[in-house]
Amino acid sequence: MSVSVVVTGLGTAAHAQAVPTGPADALRRQLVENRGVTMSETTTSREAGETTSYRKKTRAEFGKGTVTATDVRDIAGPDVPQPAPRFLTFKGRTYCQGWLCPVPEGKTWVLLAEDQEIRPFLHSGGIDLADPAALKAVLATTRTKHPGGAYDNTRTTIHQGTLTFGELYKVSPAFRDQHGGKPPTGRYARTELSWQLWLGEDQLVRRVRTSWTEQLGKRLISKVVDARLTGWGAKTDIAAPSADETAGPDDWKDSPS
Repeated sequence: MSVSVVVTGLGTAAHAQAVPTGPADALRRQLVENRGVTMSETTTSREAGETTSYRKKTRAEFGKGTVTATDVRDIAGPDVPQPAPRFLTFKGRTYCQGWLCPVPEGKTWVLLAEDQEIRPFLHSGGIDLADPAALKAVLATTRTKHPGGAYDNTRTTIHQGTLTFGELYKVSPAFRDQHGGKPPTGRYARTELSWQLWLGEDQLVRRVRTSWTEQLGKRLISKVVDARLTGWGAKTDIAAPSADETAGPDDWKDSPS
């Protein structure tokens, strides 16, 4: 917590140093060891008159200016088979449990992937929410802003704009990772993403809503992703599963579902 101390002749300077100068600066101050944030997200898809939705909850842990670990849990619902999947991601490793990753007896986790290219991200709708440069670049496309109500005990301002998937690929490390480092092309690259970011009085993101419609062959799919972020700066400790409780990448494939 920043505290402003007013001293005659020095109060203005002290206050200026205590308050972040903008969203990127505010985010940068959060990316310290063993601190994090929680994000609850709902994705709604509409295709041919049918609507499906699923929810997930993400805990992100920070350190040394980046995301060091994420714990992502799908929330049980009519469109989510049981047991709901859960993923732990660290630099170079992803662990999984739930119906997607059946484990042999005596194990509780599966080492889903091990590769130095794997990195944990905090993102929603392709927008990287834990990269100051990415956040700044998205906010640079703001078209309008207005009061947005209170979230996570702070009044917010909504920043709203659009950008294409091609533009998002250039500025968002998380979006690039989702696409395997291959830039979108053609119609897909021109797909427009409408975004809204609710920034608190401390300039931190409290809500993000994205929407877009994409053409996949003859299929037309509309998506809306709505996420709420709470508890910025909370103490966080996401631990990797031990070797004793983890099935190897080959063992899990033969276990019963």
